[in-house]
Formats: sequence, C-alpha cells, structure tokens
Amino acid sequence: MSNKPARLLQKYDLLLEHLDFEYIRQCTNGREVENIVKVLRSGEEGYFPQLTAFAEERLKSLRPESTLLRKEQPLATKHTLPEEQWREISNNLQDWEHRMKTLTDELRSAQVESDDTTVPRIRGTFDPFAKEEEPEKVPQSKVIKYCDYDKWDKFDADTELLKMDLDEERHREMVRLNNQKNSEQPKIVELPPEVKLSQQEKQVIAGKLREKGNDYFRAKEFKEAVQEYGKSLDLFPSAACFNNRAMAIAQTSTSALRLQLPDLPPPNAVRLTIEEVDNDVPEIDFRELIRPKKVIKDKLPDALKQLKKDTVSLIQQQAQAQNNQETEEMTLFPKPPPRRTPLIEEL
Repeated sequence: MSNKPARLLQKYDLLLEHLDFEYIRQCTNGREVENIVKVLRSGEEGYFPQLTAFAEERLKSLRPESTLLRKEQPLATKHTLPEEQWREISNNLQDWEHRMKTLTDELRSAQVESDDTTVPRIRGTFDPFAKEEEPEKVPQSKVIKYCDYDKWDKFDADTELLKMDLDEERHREMVRLNNQKNSEQPKIVELPPEVKLSQQEKQVIAGKLREKGNDYFRAKEFKEAVQEYGKSLDLFPSAACFNNRAMAIAQTSTSALRLQLPDLPPPNAVRLTIEEVDNDVPEIDFRELIRPKKVIKDKLPDALKQLKKDTVSLIQQQAQAQNNQETEEMTLFPKPPPRRTPLIEEL
C-alpha cells in the first residue's frame, strides 16, 4: 500500500473541465472558487498565470474576506521606503517625542501640595502597608582601637604591606589601560543593512542560485557549483539542491583524484573482455608445410587435393546460382540481387 497523497482535484471533488474561464465566470459558489484557486496555485495541472489571476478576481468579487487573497507585505524600513517618505515619518516621530517630553515636564512641575496627608501626590503612589525604609548601616571602620590588644596580637604588618602593594599595582595597571584606550582612535564599523526577506522571496532567490550552480556544473566547474548550491540551501533547503550538491562534490573529488593519477582510464570507459572464437572446421596451416630449406613431401599432396576440391565446389555453386537466376520469372517488382560477400582468397 503506497502512501502517495491524492491529487487536489480528487481532494476537492473537482473535474479538469472546471479549470476554465467560462466555468469560473458562471460559478457563484465562493468555496468552490477557493478550491479552484488552490489547484491552480499548486501547479499540479500546469501553470496558467492568466487563468489564476482571473480566478482570484472572481474570488475577490464573491468572497472578499477570503484568506487566499491575503498577501504578505514586508516591514517598512529605511531601505524599502522612498527617502522623502522616510524623512517625513522620522520628523513626525521626533515631534511626538518632543511633545510628550514637554508635557511630562509640565505635569511634574505643576504638582499641587495638598493639606490632606492621605491624598498622594500627582504621579506618585501611596501604599499604607509599605514599610519604612531603614537607614543604611555605616560600615565599621577597619581601624583597630588602641585598647583592643587581641586584634593587635593577630595583626600581621608584612601581610598588610603586601596587600597595599598589590592594590597599588592594580590601580596603576587600571590607569595604564584607561590611558591606552583613551589614546586610541575610536573604530567605527558600519554594518550593512540587514534586509529581511519573505519566504517566497527566499524561495525565488534560492531557485536562481540553484540554476546558476547547474550552469557551473554543465561547464564542469564543480567548485563554483558547490558554492552556489550551498548559498541556495542557506536560503531555502530543498531535496533537489541537496542531490545536485552531492553530485558536484563527488565530481570534485573524482577530478582531484584524476589530477593525482593521470594513468586512470576516461570516466566513460567500459571494460571489454576479448574471447577467442574457435572455428568448427579446421583450417589448413600452410606454414607447417614450409620449413627452412626443407619441404615436407608427405603433407603437400593432401593439401593440393583439398585445394582442388574447394575450387571445384566453388565453381559448381556459381554455375548453380547462375542457372537459378536464368529460370526466374519476370515480375513487375524484381527481387534485389543478393549481396555478394568476398571470399577469403579475394581479401
């Protein structure tokens, strides 16, 4: 049992004939027009921009509050708005901030003292259950009194001097670092404006980068192809782009190996097995008849007889073929002459 999802036409109980201008024009059911728009946008039955736009206009007239008509709009930033409009918005915000600050200062300065102690001040809070703030405790001085003999017995002058020296060194190091920071010129790094893209824009840009990587792959520039596929996956990951990048990486490693080992066969090479074919009829090896300054007289007569028999049989076959050609009937569509194969002796 396969888990293949059903087509949208079957899901929404539509027919292929419903994807037509005339049917959409006459349809008055907003829900059905919504389903037709979903099918056209999916691209399962093909891409028809004009028909899709017509269906959206029809849906807008039937159900203007449909969620399919909502379009994602990017946030207004300094880089997406015209310069004059952005300047006007900035001026309005600054004026509002100035007015709010002035109004706050006026309200704070216009507080009226009331005789009733139970009434809180303006912009103040009154909590009857709040505890009174206790005065901060003054830390006790570390100076040892002259009459505290026990502490004087525990006092170590060398340790205290070492602590004072360490504190002085830390203070000098801190002053040196602060002077060094103040003497250096401030480094101002201008960061590029971060442009936020929508999901549809990321998908379109990723598709263009993938096509660019395909062009590099066809040109056998595999390193550039891997880089373009990586950029496409950063924006919008897809299975096709993952497969293309894997193939480009494999080709890159193969080409690097071929540079190191130039004796490798070409990439499309096929290993062939050469088999020796033995003829059923044994051939006469005339080389065995001849020896240096010596002729084997026993085999020469047999070879001559065999050669005469082959010649006579060949002449008989030729004569029989010629007789057959003369006895053939004349027809309007004569048969083409048989193809003559050359003899071994002629070759």
